[in-house]
Amino acid sequence: MKQMAIPQAKNNQSNIGFTLLMLYLFFEYGRPQGLIPALGYLRPGIVLIGALGFYLFISGKIKFESIQSKCMLGFLLLSAIHVPIAVNNYWAFQGAKAFLIYLIVFLSISNYINSFEKLAKYIDFWIVINFICAFVGLKHGGRVPNSGFMGDENDFALVMNMAIPFAYFMFLETSSTKKKILYLSACCIFIAANVASLSRGGFVGLIPVILYCWYKTPKKFLSTVIITIMVGVLCLTAPSTYWDEVKSIKEENKKTGTGEERIYQWKIGWNMFLDNPLIGVGQGNFPFRFREYEIAAGFYEGLHGRSRAGRAAHSLYFTLIPELGILGILLFGGMIYFSYKDLKWILKIEKDFLFKQQSDKTIQKLHKIRFIIFGITGAMLGYLISGIFLSVLYYPHFWLLIALCVALRNIVQNQV
Repeated sequence: MKQMAIPQAKNNQSNIGFTLLMLYLFFEYGRPQGLIPALGYLRPGIVLIGALGFYLFISGKIKFESIQSKCMLGFLLLSAIHVPIAVNNYWAFQGAKAFLIYLIVFLSISNYINSFEKLAKYIDFWIVINFICAFVGLKHGGRVPNSGFMGDENDFALVMNMAIPFAYFMFLETSSTKKKILYLSACCIFIAANVASLSRGGFVGLIPVILYCWYKTPKKFLSTVIITIMVGVLCLTAPSTYWDEVKSIKEENKKTGTGEERIYQWKIGWNMFLDNPLIGVGQGNFPFRFREYEIAAGFYEGLHGRSRAGRAAHSLYFTLIPELGILGILLFGGMIYFSYKDLKWILKIEKDFLFKQQSDKTIQKLHKIRFIIFGITGAMLGYLISGIFLSVLYYPHFWLLIALCVALRNIVQNQV
């Protein structure tokens, strides 16, 4: 009886942790507190993070077994170093706090998503939340009001680009007609919401995501039909102002628009990195050190007589490079590299297992895993490409996606 009680207790612990994680995801992405102000006074995000951290501690789940979790810890330690030495200590502290939160969520995902069933529920839940956010975005001009990372049209478009591959590949994987309708509808709504944002960066990220979906579909005729539908939605929902924005991308190489301004900021950011190559100037400190390096570069009056100090870098990479230096680059690149290796290993395991005699249930799980991997990779592609023009390093998307890779590897490893 005692031997049977131990696995049961562990399962109950996992279920509680998983429930807390799903609640966190709902409040972090769904933002019901934005619609119901009274919820905001309860500070649900802080309460749930505190609950997750406490539960990880008492259940003994604070372990750094994967290389990605060690990199997460490295980011936290690097950010902690910057808090007392950065020029702007307040924003350095806010960045360190963000890394602590993401570390807690990272460990929660990699520990509490420990079965195929929970993995599928998590992905479906994330798709549904973004489905709701997409409708809100359609109503509010391509943004979610009162959202920390979808309140801006460009940031909103990036999330939609990340959601499309998950919905698309889950559509291909499922045999349920109801789910197929839901997933395909979600794909179309995500594209329409992206268009509603009128984001040029969103368009730049959308095209490779759609091409990736087509490339990874086993049945090319089917994928061509579905992609044609998705492109049709893009064309039918896009107003003339959207195409005007898209056409203006080619103007960014000239001395008009925001292209020149971005390049100017990135050049100053590069000088900032060269002066602080090892650990950077500190998280959140790019805007506050900008004027110093602007003057050092000889731009006493700024660009066209106006300084760009106080503004974000408008790039994932030119936030990472000058703010966290070579150590940050290695940690960030390491997380991507080892997650890619994990996913590649899982695909190899799946192929090896399919050569052996397996039950229909096992084959179905392996089949689902393949499409989940395609969804993760497509979402990462959308993030990394759309992020070229957006300061999204301190948003949760990347860290949650990497944690999902670790959780998936753990699930497959335990099964093997």
